[in-house]
Amino acid sequence: MKARLSNYTSAKHLFAVIVMLLMNSTHVLAQQNPDALPNSENLQLYGEVAGFIPFQQSYRINYQTSLAGLPVQVTCGIGFPITPSLSSVLKIHYVRRTAVFVKDFRIKTLEIEFGVRDYLEKQHDNDLRLFGGAGLLLGKSSATGFIDATSDGSAVRSLEVSKDYYNFGLGVNLGIEYPLTQSSGLYIGINVDVYFADPVSNGGLGNIGGVSVGGGYRINI
Repeated sequence: MKARLSNYTSAKHLFAVIVMLLMNSTHVLAQQNPDALPNSENLQLYGEVAGFIPFQQSYRINYQTSLAGLPVQVTCGIGFPITPSLSSVLKIHYVRRTAVFVKDFRIKTLEIEFGVRDYLEKQHDNDLRLFGGAGLLLGKSSATGFIDATSDGSAVRSLEVSKDYYNFGLGVNLGIEYPLTQSSGLYIGINVDVYFADPVSNGGLGNIGGVSVGGGYRINI
């Protein structure tokens, strides 16, 4: 238990340093690049699809990501410009896991991310552009399955049961965007999410985070 808490504390310190570095780079870039985005005063909408690899070995062995028959998670979000290169971002992530060895058992996780998204270099026409971000994650997971239940000891029926779990964590991401127009673009990136609460030792789900790699579409409105 002490080792687990030590790992969580080290991870918190690491992510805190990353967030501070991102914010510092944002301040420098904002001074050097005041006209980074022609439409940076507009709201930004994001849509993403990504493959998901969980950190915990138990999730990798016993569960598979399955959403509408595809091994992906989906994300949608909205960005609010702060500077020409920096935006505050609200994202919603959804991933569904199905048990490999237990029929009709699944875990659905809905995550809300409050963070920032920062372009790490100047904009050039028809050229790739590096961006990074970090944020606080709040997650709700619902574990659902079927059990055999009876009220009189003889008539057995299948009953669906569910339990909710809550967690919090931190996430970072890094990606490359290609502009389609002055107000839209396609991007690919990698996201790393780590959760700290709801330990298995207390009957929780443990670290439900992982690494996701995928692509998305951004449009300014």
